[in-house]
Amino acid sequence: MENLKPIVLIDDDIDYIDLMVEAYGTLPYRNKLLIFHDSIRAYEHLVDNSIAPFLVISDIIMPKMNGFELRENIQANPKFSGHMVPFVFLTGAAELPHSSSKSLAENGFFEKKSDFQDLRKTLGEIINYHYNMVEV
Repeated sequence: MENLKPIVLIDDDIDYIDLMVEAYGTLPYRNKLLIFHDSIRAYEHLVDNSIAPFLVISDIIMPKMNGFELRENIQANPKFSGHMVPFVFLTGAAELPHSSSKSLAENGFFEKKSDFQDLRKTLGEIINYHYNMVEV
């Protein structure tokens, strides 16, 4: 794909962001990563630069603005009208809605993986799924 749109990673846990960046680096995708530890800064950057990302991978529970509020604000902003901005939430198991693993994945919820290989596999599956959606 030419002119690859960026993938946005948002998590207030700096160590987890570092792990995601490292796992992404082992995957075959070449989208630029935009990294944020604060959802408000992520929102302001996307709006100020009129960036409609390929994908947003976000934690849910964050100070100031949670992941759901971030998604709502992006979807409501006129700068993103006409652009589908897909959101995927990586979050702790205690924060996941109660449902089957398959249903959670279908709705964009994934449990944070602390094991590098598990995280790498999950990120690969998430990104591959969205690449396939773009090509359809």
